[in-house]
Amino acid sequence: GVSAPELAGRGVELGQHFGLELAGLLPALAGLLVILVDLLPGPRNSGGSFWVAALGALVPFLYAGRDLLRGTSEYAFSGTMHVDQTALVIMLVVHLSAFLSILLSRTYLATRPDVERAEYYAFVLVSASGMAMLAAANDLVNVFLAIELLSIPLYVLAAMRRTQVRSVESGFKYLLLGAFASAFLLFGMGLLFGASGTTSLEAIGDELRRMGTGGGVAALGAGMFLVGVLFKIAAAPFHAWTPDVYEGAPTPVTAFMATATKAAAFAALLRSAPAIAEAMTPAIGAKVLSGVAILSMVVGNLGALRLAYSSIAHAGYMLVGVAAIVAAGGRLESGSSGVLYYLAAYAAMNLGAFAIALVLDRGEGREGLSELRGLGRERPILAALMAVFALAMAGMPPTAGFFGKLYVFSAAVDAGLLALAVIAVLMSVIGLYYYLRLLILMYVTPAEEGEARVLRTDGLVAFTSLVAVGLVLWLGLLPGWMVDVVAKAVAAR
Repeated sequence: GVSAPELAGRGVELGQHFGLELAGLLPALAGLLVILVDLLPGPRNSGGSFWVAALGALVPFLYAGRDLLRGTSEYAFSGTMHVDQTALVIMLVVHLSAFLSILLSRTYLATRPDVERAEYYAFVLVSASGMAMLAAANDLVNVFLAIELLSIPLYVLAAMRRTQVRSVESGFKYLLLGAFASAFLLFGMGLLFGASGTTSLEAIGDELRRMGTGGGVAALGAGMFLVGVLFKIAAAPFHAWTPDVYEGAPTPVTAFMATATKAAAFAALLRSAPAIAEAMTPAIGAKVLSGVAILSMVVGNLGALRLAYSSIAHAGYMLVGVAAIVAAGGRLESGSSGVLYYLAAYAAMNLGAFAIALVLDRGEGREGLSELRGLGRERPILAALMAVFALAMAGMPPTAGFFGKLYVFSAAVDAGLLALAVIAVLMSVIGLYYYLRLLILMYVTPAEEGEARVLRTDGLVAFTSLVAVGLVLWLGLLPGWMVDVVAKAVAAR
């Protein structure tokens, strides 16, 4: 009973939806292809899987970039997915992180015969697909499905080195705590649906306002929803898993988790900000997120001198922008654009730092910063790259890290959260101690006597480091292009 023109129209709509979701679906399809390539006759781990995996991350990155330049903003699947400019910016961060992590993985896996490479690459791509879908998710159901799709492969990747106790332990801890976080997330979604009668992120706030059912059940649901999402970005007090998982997982996996997962989870926060503001009221929602941001900055800067805790601190800085958005009722262009810019900057400087850490890693499960001792004399180029990344994470001009903090702190001032902005600035000053200590270790402290440093460098690691440092300096010295991109992304929402 469907006419030919109507059927043709549905075909065109389906084709558009498939095209819009290609940047999200293609990595998962590439992951399946990686497994098929590995089954072809010939020696296992011959390199074919790596090239398929690299292209599986690079092609959707280019596709998302093309759509971003075109100004694409379309709904798909009955409005449950919204591939807008904000989603495309997040997809760029996710796919670039996946691509560079895959490049680092080849160097890492070359000395780890206990890891199945095809399965490893496939899990990275499937997780990246879930992250890209989360960036465009416009419905609570899709948010949950995307979070599970990105999380389950990460549980396996964290424990991928089956012969290493620390790796298995990290995967087990991540799985258990992740299951608890997912339970909170799902229960909160159920309460939000019960209070508003809809699962659409765009409609929840409007329905709560229309029915006058904000607060109470809706506020409890929004709080439980936040617990699940804040776990994914490793914000305090939901950060306990981070040090063990980051240190036990393969180094490229840690780099991927610390950058891409944060980007996808913050996309969910940006989309749900209006609903959270209406469910909890802007004032209470801002106080809750401000408290989490302050605690994350304190724990990250004072807790310990590790990259994992540095990641927690940066989550706190970005939450300053989210708190500002909620305080403004869920809509604040300076807050959204500041968070998007910070995510791009953070991905670049963090991936670069992990690339240097991979070069210095001796594979002995050794903790601490002793590998940096005397690096400035022995390998000045590596030390210079690490210095740039350290200064960027410290927020020093003219790097991207400086402008990232400037934008999110300015958003807090715009939203009337002056005290939060002052605390964030003070925490940034305290955080300088950690990053300046890295410079002292590299350029002042001599290397340990009698210690033979093992440095594994190749073209892929060098390429990753140069791309990362180029982005950090470009976004810092010439921030105008990125500022315009994120501003247009926010304005188009």
